[in-house]
Formats: sequence, structure tokens, C-alpha cells
Amino acid sequence: MVFKSALAVAVICLSIGYSQANVKGAVILDEYNFDRVIRRFDTVLVKFDAVYPFGEKHDAFKNVAEELKDSDDILFAVIPIKDFSDHDNQKLAERFGVMTKKDWPALRLFVKGEDEPFALNNNHIWNVNEIKKFIKEHSNVYLGLPGCLETFDKLAAQFARATDKESIIAKAEKEAETLENEADKKFAQTYIKFMKKSLTKESFIEDERKRLNKILREGKVKADKRDSMQMRSNILTSFNPVKTEL
Repeated sequence: MVFKSALAVAVICLSIGYSQANVKGAVILDEYNFDRVIRRFDTVLVKFDAVYPFGEKHDAFKNVAEELKDSDDILFAVIPIKDFSDHDNQKLAERFGVMTKKDWPALRLFVKGEDEPFALNNNHIWNVNEIKKFIKEHSNVYLGLPGCLETFDKLAAQFARATDKESIIAKAEKEAETLENEADKKFAQTYIKFMKKSLTKESFIEDERKRLNKILREGKVKADKRDSMQMRSNILTSFNPVKTEL
């Protein structure tokens, strides 16, 4: 049903005439069809940007949209803003805090049940991994980020909202014993380590997430250490208490 709806939206968008903003795997929305489309989907990632978008941030969004173009769990959309002529879509952008040209590009993640969209603004690091993390942190769309294991992602989500957290750790330890791949074993132990540390310090997950993200943003680490930190940061996104069972 979602796929058919996406096709219907795509057909509607063909008439808009912003072909220069086209991104494979994404539909083009405007102020006239935006609300009708958004409310039909559980999760929608929208990029507000120029009519003629370019640059690394646009490329990162484009790559994620194309990679997930066959997903039934999320719709990607672009809203081209004109800062000339009729100023198309400017009022729509302002409605979601994208006030001026210097705010472009901006991402808004609309999740059914949430009163307001989640924001990823242009002062944040934008790359394929960060956009996927943004989606994963705020929705139930499953994305296998580098360093993450799907079974342990589910256990991490359970751990975050469980009252009996030690039973989840026991499940994770038992699951880790079944792994044969050495890299997977190492990643599994990272999940378990995070679980145990959060038992002794309730704010550990959030504190560690902020610490790693700050280091990664500043970019003052060597490439090999950066990769390791990035994977640890990816794993931390799985400890999301708002998620339901995957």
C-alpha cells in the first residue's frame, strides 16, 4: 500500500516543473501538496533547499535517498525554495524554521505521532552516515550502520525501555556466544559494555553519545581512530527508548 501511495505521489509531482531539484528515490513537494502527502506516510525525510541544489550536503542526501529508494518504511522528499520571482515555497520553509537562504539546506524528519518534525540543520555535519543516524535515532526505520548488528540493535532498543535491564544484558551475552565472525564479536561486546556502564550511570548513553559526536564534529582525531569512534557512535543510536519492537 505504501509503495502504491509513493507511486501516486510521484505522478503528482511530475507536474511541478522543478526537474533541476530531482533526486532519485525522492519526490518533489510544494506548498500545495505538502500536507496531503506528509500525513499519508509514517516517516518522511524532507530536504528544504535551493531550486538548483549542489554541494556535499546535497550529494549526501541524494546518496541516502537513492540507496533507500526501494524502502517501504520511509519517503524522501525535496522542497525547492525560490528566492526570486514568485518566491515559491518560502512560506512553507519558514513554517518549519528555515527562515532565510543561509539556513539552506535543512532536513526535517516527519514521524507519525510526533507533533513537530525533527531537525537537522546546515550547521551540523552532513554525510551519508550522519543522515542515516538522524533517521535511525528518531524513527523506527531500520538502518544497518557500520558497526551495528541488527539483533543487537533490537536488544539495545529493548534495553533502553526495559525495567529489568539485567535480563536484556543476559540475552545479549547469550547471543554474543553464538557469533563466529571476529568483527561481529567485537561489536557485540561494545553493545554489552554500553549496557553495563549505563547500569552504573543512568546518563551514560546520552553523555557518551554527546562526547563522541563532539569529537567527531571537531575532526581532531586520526582516521583509524575516527572510524572506531564513528562505529561506537552508530551503536549508541540503537539505544533509543522511543522505539517499538522491530
